[in-house]
Amino acid sequence: MRSEERAGIISIVMLFLWGTLIAEPFHIFARYIASGVTYALKGLGAGGIVLSLALYLVVTLVIVLMQKISKTKFGIYIPCVISTVLIVLLVFKSIVKASVDVSDAICLAIPAVCCVALYLLKKERGLKWITDIYTYSLAIALLNALLFVPIAKLNTTVAKILYITKYNDLHITGSFAGLAGIPELVWGFFLTAFVVFPIIYLATSGRRK
Repeated sequence: MRSEERAGIISIVMLFLWGTLIAEPFHIFARYIASGVTYALKGLGAGGIVLSLALYLVVTLVIVLMQKISKTKFGIYIPCVISTVLIVLLVFKSIVKASVDVSDAICLAIPAVCCVALYLLKKERGLKWITDIYTYSLAIALLNALLFVPIAKLNTTVAKILYITKYNDLHITGSFAGLAGIPELVWGFFLTAFVVFPIIYLATSGRRK
């Protein structure tokens, strides 16, 4: 299967699963990125639109970087790196709070165990799938935050239909609401347009098996 086909399948599946607990390991990935950016920017005294814009840019850069690396021989190591970093952060968080978030621990352990098994069995194709799942689940998280969250705010009926917005860790468009007299949804469309095309381009260029 070509990489662009894999990216398409994963994106469609994650689009439907993002509002469910099944996608929790990938929610945690997005949440930790958001927490890191928020912690860094607030430490510098930044907030509001500056924080939202920084989060938007960081998440976009992470997605693009993962897409670039996934097309190299180092791509199969992405899941291992992500799992290790997330587990280390969870351990650090647990030490600081003197308590363990059991649900997060379980959710992070599952992909970590899968990665170890695939590495031991030398199943590179399986590792490529996990790499792309991490990459395009983050892309779906960004699309959700930029587009579906503002749409869901239109009314309660729409919010119930768009269950994907139930889990949103990337709070971006809210700070832009009313800026220059432009509604939040319009800002969401504008920011989405800038990020969708490069992601699609990288997903379909430089074919990787």
